[in-house]
Amino acid sequence: MGWNVDLFLNEEIQDLVAEGVLEEGTPAYGIAQRVIHGDPLSPNQRWIFDTYVAPALERRKEELRLLEIANNAAP
Repeated sequence: MGWNVDLFLNEEIQDLVAEGVLEEGTPAYGIAQRVIHGDPLSPNQRWIFDTYVAPALERRKEELRLLEIANNAAP
């Protein structure tokens, strides 16, 4: 039995939880955990992930990119 855990995605999800963007115990959080572990999603679960989790991850990615640009541009 192998473990299929996306450690980078897990860290990103935990960051969203720490920032209050995603709340433990919610359906979106549970579905994010399924994705982290490589478990298949039902169509409804996929919709929740695509509607709530994926956009939050994209926003975070963009925020981190802009922060990196700002830090590199600072004198």
